[in-house]
Amino acid sequence: MRPLLLRVAAPAHLTVATLLAALAAAAPLRAQSVNLVTTADRIFAAWNTTHSPGCAVGVARGGVTLLERGYGMADLAGERPITPATILESGSVAKQFTAAAVMVLVADGKVALEDDARKYLPELPLYGRTITVRNLLTHTSGLREWSNLMAWQGWPRGTRVHTQPYVYSVITAQKALNYPVGEHYSYTNSGFLLLRTLVERVSGKTFAEFSKARLFAPLGLTHTQWRDDYTRIVPGLAQAYSREGTGFSIDMPTDNIIAAGGLLTTVGDWLRWNNSLTKKTLGAGVVDSLTRQMRLTNGLEIAYALGLTVGKYRGTREVAHSGSTAGYSTYLARYPELGDLSIAVLCNVAGANPTSSTRQLVDALHPELPRAAALDTVAADQNALRAWRGLYEDGRWHEVTVLDTAGGLLRQGNTPIRALRDGTLMMGGQRIRLAMDKDGRTRTIRTVTSDGDSVVYTWRAETTAKPTPTELAAYAGRYRSDEIGTTFTVAVENGALTVSPRAGLSETLSPTFRDAFDGPSNAVWFTRDAKGRVTAMHFGAARVWDFVSTRIP
Repeated sequence: MRPLLLRVAAPAHLTVATLLAALAAAAPLRAQSVNLVTTADRIFAAWNTTHSPGCAVGVARGGVTLLERGYGMADLAGERPITPATILESGSVAKQFTAAAVMVLVADGKVALEDDARKYLPELPLYGRTITVRNLLTHTSGLREWSNLMAWQGWPRGTRVHTQPYVYSVITAQKALNYPVGEHYSYTNSGFLLLRTLVERVSGKTFAEFSKARLFAPLGLTHTQWRDDYTRIVPGLAQAYSREGTGFSIDMPTDNIIAAGGLLTTVGDWLRWNNSLTKKTLGAGVVDSLTRQMRLTNGLEIAYALGLTVGKYRGTREVAHSGSTAGYSTYLARYPELGDLSIAVLCNVAGANPTSSTRQLVDALHPELPRAAALDTVAADQNALRAWRGLYEDGRWHEVTVLDTAGGLLRQGNTPIRALRDGTLMMGGQRIRLAMDKDGRTRTIRTVTSDGDSVVYTWRAETTAKPTPTELAAYAGRYRSDEIGTTFTVAVENGALTVSPRAGLSETLSPTFRDAFDGPSNAVWFTRDAKGRVTAMHFGAARVWDFVSTRIP
């Protein structure tokens, strides 16, 4: 299948002077730009067939389009190919548009980032510390992730239609946060769902109407809209797919939840959007705020700003966000230090890797960028490292990790832990520090996430639990959560503990240590009263740290 290259041209809104300046900035890349088509064809070769979904890709510099190209099929049944004009869904790249909508209201003097969110959303409970509008925008509110809550009701995304009013009611029914406001970073779509309501209440318009009037129309984003009704027919929209065996199955979003995601758009509109951010078309105050990184209450600066992540790729500044909704996967990036390079990748298949594809394009355009230096590893005292074997528990949501030795090396699963000359260790792609008190009873693994937050795993003295049938029976019973309106049934089946939120759906749990288990998607642990009786069941996951259901007597 021959991919379609639409054009290499300047958007109509560019002046002659701006065009000349952009072409001058791009001049050093002209020789490489000739090869950009070949490079893109190589990167997206796996999707360049009439038998698979694929991707649309756009590359621009200084507002001048260098490449717009499509690979694979927008509709396998209808045999419609992906072109640069194909509409696809953004996933979480939509968050920067929602943040911009809020910042427009800030510029209008109608909202302030440090305002208490309850000023606009009085349904939010009082949690002891003020949740600000900025906290909602930066994933530092502590709010629980709504999709986890729906899954624990027994209805994960894709199993029934979720609506904004209902999900809003569940979010605002939560009695606790993951952590005190501002102390940690924990990615949550819930904050952006609330921001949709904030924009609507303050503006007096629907979120779609406000976005069109203040963002899409002024910036010339003529192919961009919100999926506020998933049943609406959108001409030119690509179907989304996931792999199934050796083929593909349709994997479309089936909810009306937007603002955290749900933006329908094209690569051309995304390039125009990025150019508007570079040119600060919406105003310097609006755009500068979008890339101002958040600081936690301890002063630590995290990578997340307002709907955007600010970081480095091969030593150059990268302002970007990834997205994933149902079978759609996406990446939109800006490289201000590379002549305002912009790359947009929108795919309609869950198996694509838009982030990797984007960075391969950067590599092709800028081979002069420094490569990451080889790790300065040193020989480790493996006898000393053996003392670190055992179970470790994340104090946030009770994730369990195991360190053991194999082949003479300390490992986490199949990942060897390597010692570096600076005294730290590498565990996979993460730099960690180990600490132990004098008697060896307290051992910790400390690491910093890619987002800039810190995580501590603490050693558990006991080995992996092997509960007897009698011990398992002590957990069996019914547990109630009014926060999500669900009664869970815990039972012993075939020698294992199971938990079920509704008829026909259950998960089997694997024991980790006393009163604690691992499920397919979350940690589960039980607490007891002073007499040793099991009184509550807790769920923990990366986006919901401690969700409690109380045992029904």
